[in-house]
Amino acid sequence: MRSLFTKPPAPVTSDAVIFNYQQPARARLVALGTGKKLWLVETFDPLHKVWIWQQETSDMEQAVDDARRLSLFPGVRLA
Repeated sequence: MRSLFTKPPAPVTSDAVIFNYQQPARARLVALGTGKKLWLVETFDPLHKVWIWQQETSDMEQAVDDARRLSLFPGVRLA
């Protein structure tokens, strides 16, 4: 029996840059099922042991710089 609905392919992470200064932060490239790619900037919550989304962009340099700033200055807000 065939399904009428097909599940979209899961997003795949191909590259990641991790900074671990004051707070762990990372920028990672995620390939979406639609063929698009997106850089996610995330910080690590050590209490719950999960990465928390902070920002997304298509610009690699911006994502890496934002992750570096978040790691150096944990209280900073991204614009």
